[in-house]
Amino acid sequence: MSAIRAIVVIGFSALLVALAGPPMFVNPPWPYSGITQQNGPIGARITVSVDRGSPAYRAGLRTGDALGCLSVRDQSRLFDGYAPNLEYTPDVLSLCAMRHGVWRNVSFIPKAMPPPGLMYGTAWIAALRLAVFIIFLFVGCALLIARPSLMTWLLFIYCCANLPWAAAQGMLLWMPAVSFTAVQALGLLVTFVGAPVLALFTLVVPEDRVPAGWRGKTFWAVATVGATYLVLIDAFVVLTPALNLGSLSAWIDEGFTALTVLLVVARLATMERPERARFGWAAFAIMFGIVCNVVRNEVLNGPISVAGGMLTVVMPLCLMYAILRRHVIDVRFVISRGVVYGVITTLIIAVIGLVDWATSAYLSQVRVALAIDAAVTIALGIALHRSYNVIEHTVDFFLFRRKHEAEAYLRRLARTLLRADREETVDHALAHDPYEKLDLTMAALFRSRGSQYSLASFAGWDAPSATAFEREHDLVRFLATERSRVEIRDLRKHVTAEFIESGALPAVAIPIFRGDDLFAFALYGLHRDATQLDPDELDVLERLCETAAQAYMRIENVRYHALLESPLPA
Repeated sequence: MSAIRAIVVIGFSALLVALAGPPMFVNPPWPYSGITQQNGPIGARITVSVDRGSPAYRAGLRTGDALGCLSVRDQSRLFDGYAPNLEYTPDVLSLCAMRHGVWRNVSFIPKAMPPPGLMYGTAWIAALRLAVFIIFLFVGCALLIARPSLMTWLLFIYCCANLPWAAAQGMLLWMPAVSFTAVQALGLLVTFVGAPVLALFTLVVPEDRVPAGWRGKTFWAVATVGATYLVLIDAFVVLTPALNLGSLSAWIDEGFTALTVLLVVARLATMERPERARFGWAAFAIMFGIVCNVVRNEVLNGPISVAGGMLTVVMPLCLMYAILRRHVIDVRFVISRGVVYGVITTLIIAVIGLVDWATSAYLSQVRVALAIDAAVTIALGIALHRSYNVIEHTVDFFLFRRKHEAEAYLRRLARTLLRADREETVDHALAHDPYEKLDLTMAALFRSRGSQYSLASFAGWDAPSATAFEREHDLVRFLATERSRVEIRDLRKHVTAEFIESGALPAVAIPIFRGDDLFAFALYGLHRDATQLDPDELDVLERLCETAAQAYMRIENVRYHALLESPLPA
């Protein structure tokens, strides 16, 4: 499943780059028809003014005529306000015009005008703008493939929404009307989805599911309004192409943007300090991206607009920093096979396609070209098959070396517990070693003694007042029933308040069972930089506790056998 997801995500991203990238560097002649929209459309009719001597004027159109029978493609080719950004095609434009209540058919060919210049000014600026979009896609693809969740899906969709669509929609007029309409609908859907999705992402981050409380209610409200907005936008574009929704779309986008700003401020104001430290970089990235987009969209021309568009690249880079260093989004240390497989598959397709093009262009003998294709395919298969370990070790060394060393030590420690002869040795290993190696704020172990679970070992807890838990305590009942780790934040608020009063707030509790009986449980806090434990660290801690359960049982069995073998008193 991960490999399929990687191929689909990377393939869709490559499609967006293929649609938007090449038109940014094209400077063709543009079509001139002589028609200008005179007033706002009513239904599917547009009242126009017509220049004397223009192709439309010679075809019989006059100022005041109402036009209809327009496809999305033909409407784009028709109006001079859009024409300088369009590619000229010598196709016949066919439409219907109403004058004095009478409809008649009109056909003409627009006139080719000299190239107006690149939309982005220069090829260098166009290349930078495309590079910004590719960086967005890279961040979105990497996180979605490595850790698929609601949050990473929202981030990927927002990254796709930064598609530079303006140039592409004017350079695809060679397509048939139906195909152009479908591509236009896809482009508008991707473009307009950005504002509502950013609001949803702001509500969810840094969690992997729909949050509870006011954030959850707001999430579903924004999702409902956003989905309705997107469906109506695409429906109007496809069914009534003459309807101009530009102003309405701009107002709705500005409304979603203002809502996102309010959500960021509200979350920062209502968060606890550890969560605020974790959310801070994401909040900065969101606000910086909003400011840059406002500058780019409101200042339509000039270097300020260009600079705003380029500076949006800071947003994904800040998110990537937060992901790798602040654990805003949990990413596994070992790069997933889905990521590697997706990247390798994309490289294979790209290289084989390049070789196929080169052999087709420069070799005249088909048999030779096929032989070269086959040889290159085999060589790539062998080379890329061996590249998995190289990629894995490279990521290990540059990004997660200290984390990997700590996890490797705790795995080794878990194996040594089966040689322990005293419970105190196991207690110390469960609390002190994770506290030191993973840089935790606290760690503690509670073992069963009679009707309570008493504090057996702790580290990073200066003056623990919670030295025992009754068997009826919420935390104990959840651990004993679910037989899996419990997030402290998922329990009732009074449990969190108890820990805060005791001087430390653990993040997770991990049970230790002896058969069906909850023998003990370990509490582990956040990292000392206020970041959460990632899934790999939690897996290591769970394995440590599982091995500790075996060690406790072994110690008890050894003691029992020693008691049986000891001589009875006279």
